[in-house]
Amino acid sequence: MKIDVLVVTYNGAPWIRRVLDSVAASNLPCRAIVVDNASSDDTAAIVEREYPAAHLIRSKENLGFGRGNNLGIAHSLREGADFIFLLNQDAFLLPDTMQILADFMRSHPEYGVASPLHCSADEQRLDPTTQRAYFNQYAPQMFSDAVLGRMQPFYRLHGVNAAAWMLRRDCLELVGGFDPLFFMYGEDDDLLNRIAYHRFPVAVVTGARIVHLREKSPRPAPRALEAVRLRSDRIRAGLLVGMKYPQHSTLFKLQQLAINGMVQPLVDFLTKRELTELLANWLATVRLLSELRPVLRSAALCRKKGAHFLPVGN
Repeated sequence: MKIDVLVVTYNGAPWIRRVLDSVAASNLPCRAIVVDNASSDDTAAIVEREYPAAHLIRSKENLGFGRGNNLGIAHSLREGADFIFLLNQDAFLLPDTMQILADFMRSHPEYGVASPLHCSADEQRLDPTTQRAYFNQYAPQMFSDAVLGRMQPFYRLHGVNAAAWMLRRDCLELVGGFDPLFFMYGEDDDLLNRIAYHRFPVAVVTGARIVHLREKSPRPAPRALEAVRLRSDRIRAGLLVGMKYPQHSTLFKLQQLAINGMVQPLVDFLTKRELTELLANWLATVRLLSELRPVLRSAALCRKKGAHFLPVGN
């Protein structure tokens, strides 16, 4: 069994040593693959100089999270990996993480994705963002079970963020990688929708853990117009996930885009008076309408089986 741990980096020098040290300390041997998204710091140099066992792929541009992962996934598949574990640059493994997840995937061959629990830096608490956005929504019984002392080894759920995913090779070959229409945000939800459409279940394995620091390089506060654009990027991603939902018709998707992107934000503005939010929603909607043809083409493509979006060759 061959397992690759794939880390996409962008100015990740503060964290990359801890990530790669955790891979090297894994009880189950696995290879680290680093895709560097044209970092302006010395992330790639650290990997090249200090971690010769890791395979480094240097991108000449910042491809974003999804396309960066696609580069690494395609390389791993060509090299014969059975499982690929996606790991954020600001997260790290515990020594038994990979063994527990690999054991689960071997004993449950129908599952396409397995995720560990995401923990705080002190390993004493669940990451609140993952808990709120995914576990509370998709596996609410998990917390009742924990309180009542009947925790299950795993829970099937629809969604969990891609900061720590173990993906099965045949799932990737049938469903494909991340859609390049997403740059940042939403690409993992879109891929999970496609994985569910092609009937691969997803699980959170409660015995496996990673630490997710949720740290980012500091940035100056954006000015007003830049704040609108940045907010519109995130909103566009959410709207795009809905536009690509495999089970919905094109007419329904356009109706939802109009409601969620134009009408509801106006209603919210009349009560909350948040102009930035209104403008960001409208900008995101206009951007999506301008991309309507490639979005609908991508949605149709993703209903078909195939290793979509994964680059061929070196």
